[in-house]
Amino acid sequence: MKRILFVTSCRDVWGGSEELWSGAALELKRRGLRVFAGRSAPWHSGPMHPRWVRLRDAGIRLRDFGASRTARLIPDVLEHSVPIALRPAWRVRNLALAAKLALTKADLVVISQGGCYDGLFPVCLPEVCRFAGVPYVVVAQKAAEIDWPGDGLRHIYRRCYGEAAATFFVSRHNRTTAEQQLAMRLPRVEIVRNPFMVSGKVPQAWPSTRDGVMRLACVARLLPLEKAQDLLLRVLARETWRKRAVEVSFFGEGPMRRALEEMAQFLGLSNVHFRGFAETNEIWRTHHALVLPSRSEGLPLAQVEAMMCGRPVIVTDAGGSGEIMQDGIHGFLATGPSEHELGDAMERAWESRNNWRTMGEAAGAHIRKVYPENPCAVFADRLEDFCLSPNARRDVQPA
Repeated sequence: MKRILFVTSCRDVWGGSEELWSGAALELKRRGLRVFAGRSAPWHSGPMHPRWVRLRDAGIRLRDFGASRTARLIPDVLEHSVPIALRPAWRVRNLALAAKLALTKADLVVISQGGCYDGLFPVCLPEVCRFAGVPYVVVAQKAAEIDWPGDGLRHIYRRCYGEAAATFFVSRHNRTTAEQQLAMRLPRVEIVRNPFMVSGKVPQAWPSTRDGVMRLACVARLLPLEKAQDLLLRVLARETWRKRAVEVSFFGEGPMRRALEEMAQFLGLSNVHFRGFAETNEIWRTHHALVLPSRSEGLPLAQVEAMMCGRPVIVTDAGGSGEIMQDGIHGFLATGPSEHELGDAMERAWESRNNWRTMGEAAGAHIRKVYPENPCAVFADRLEDFCLSPNARRDVQPA
């Protein structure tokens, strides 16, 4: 029986980046493989997250591949300032984790990252795999221009990616950004898609416009550094937008909710609402379009789900956002993450608001053509190939 180990570097209790690997893990378990799953970040105190419970209850064995309690005390400044060759504690820790990995007798390790480098430091999972003699593949959910690797670690990252049996990116943009930051052509790259939480077959009914108000939804973690909700608030504070029959609802939570709420109050915006978490289908039952002013993205699931639900999208050209839509046909693409560029895209959208329903229908038809109905099963197929033969290779999947 083939064995596969999934290790996530996500430091949160759970996140959107966890859906792909966990869905593939459950699929492979159903197919009869022996599946393990673990974290390279410390486990959170308190009750286990329901999604981890679901994996455990399905028969997936959970493992801890995080740093030891002693190693966690090593200051970050020391980790970043001392050359790798002079960090014996770092090497010893990886050797200890390699011994733990060897006990699973895994045929393949899947390293899932929320970004592009978080699974490579401070716990260097590829080096752990190399010490244990186990092939590995890497999943990079986001490579961003605002997240560069430091010079002291780039040679480690280059080796980690160079020795991977495959690297899976969620967009062509991610691949290009990673290759430019590392100054190397990654040898074995494929494009993979994240699962979505709405119907892949039938779009949502169009919301009522009886009261004449157009309702936009911004569905994203409340983290302006990446999701740039501040840019949207600045555009809405313009006099032209204050006079329009439009409402914007922010869905999601994050570390800067209060700051964004107070910014909206400071700007005197009465048509902005912060609604916390909501079920995706419920959002699109009452909202007409998505607005996502991101500064960095992998490939935003909120955009995929909005298009699946038959809604036009107003997005910045961040990550793979522009790869799955056509400007003026499926929505409106801002050429960059700035107030000026977002404002231009929103103006074009407002001028075409009578066409939003038609554009949403086109967006729904388009995303179903370029997106697999079951991304986790597609990913599981590829991982099963690598379990049978670590050198398995196919052409890069078109984005």
